[in-house]
Amino acid sequence: MNQKESHPKDEDDDFTLNTSSAEPLELDDQYTKPKSICWGRCHPMMFRKGNPAVVIGPHWPLFICAFLLFFFIGCLFIFLRANDEPLIFYTTLIVGINQCVSYLIVSLINPGIANVERIDIEKNQQSNQKTWYCKVCKLIQVKETQHCLDCDICIQEYDHHCPWTGKCIGKGNIKQFYYFIISTIVFTIFNLVLIILKFKEQEAKAKKQ
Repeated sequence: MNQKESHPKDEDDDFTLNTSSAEPLELDDQYTKPKSICWGRCHPMMFRKGNPAVVIGPHWPLFICAFLLFFFIGCLFIFLRANDEPLIFYTTLIVGINQCVSYLIVSLINPGIANVERIDIEKNQQSNQKTWYCKVCKLIQVKETQHCLDCDICIQEYDHHCPWTGKCIGKGNIKQFYYFIISTIVFTIFNLVLIILKFKEQEAKAKKQ
């Protein structure tokens, strides 16, 4: 996972392709509406109220591989518990489905692709919040917005780029990402405990024989 990238503060820095070079904002009349932006290396699939609701990231092959791995492991544990008590079987089913669905959500929803209106910029200036201009996306960067070199686009409240979800983690999917992590931990601990208990049960039966 990529570490957070800091904004360059020197407006005289030379601009090179695919960098997050930024300069202090100077408002003019061209920033009166949300900009019609390119999507970098991301692929928006569905739109809601003009904003992308479903976004596929540039590392979509890793996303597909990871999902198939989670799906296969979940199905394997569900199959192995088919003859267990109903409580254990259905709990395994719920935990497995929850883990796969949480991964799909964080990997498909909009991570927070930036598209900022002038009114938001003016509010931030009144509150003395620094704003920056991204030369790559030609967009205003506010509220910890940063340019991701992998996605080649600005992400609001950028946290990091996660290749295994195929794209960035930011304002739009950070809560879903934490939920996915918790779901994975629960899935792992739950199945590990059941495996240990199963081994102990088999050892107890072997000793009795």
